[in-house]
Amino acid sequence: MAELKVRYASALLDLAVEDGVLSECLDQAVFVRDVLQTGECRSFIEHPHIRGADKRRFLDSVFAGVHDNLIGLLYLLIARSYENLMIPALTTFIEMVKLHSGSAAANIVSATELNEGQISEVKDMLSRKLGKEVEISSITDPSLIGGFYIHVDGRLIDCTVKKYLSDLKNHIKKGVLDDH
Repeated sequence: MAELKVRYASALLDLAVEDGVLSECLDQAVFVRDVLQTGECRSFIEHPHIRGADKRRFLDSVFAGVHDNLIGLLYLLIARSYENLMIPALTTFIEMVKLHSGSAAANIVSATELNEGQISEVKDMLSRKLGKEVEISSITDPSLIGGFYIHVDGRLIDCTVKKYLSDLKNHIKKGVLDDH
């Protein structure tokens, strides 16, 4: 199934580039994915006993004005009974567009809420290191004790107190202490 979501996302990317509507399709794909992720909408679309025609009518009423390429993808997934691939295919498409346009998405998880200045500093640093524009989403997780970690471009940058303490514990167990 993972290969299928990539195949469908790639096809949508190719069509959007060919038609010159990449930016429009990206914005709409984010909107459609977010709406489809809501529990009631997702339950309706993925319900096996609801006819495809009813699902298409639902999509038409909810997503009037969405680009034909995007609606066409959703129709195709319904026709092939791959409704469960809608959200993964759209998410993969969004990631592919960001790679195609030279940008990256980063998730920063910190022990305390970050202010705009801190987020801006992290964004600037990541943009310089990666050589591309970075979009940051910030999440707070008090279980980290202190510090933060960042997921970006398949990498993890872990600067948490929790990680530091875990590493220290492992070094002590092994009987090896280095300069931390």
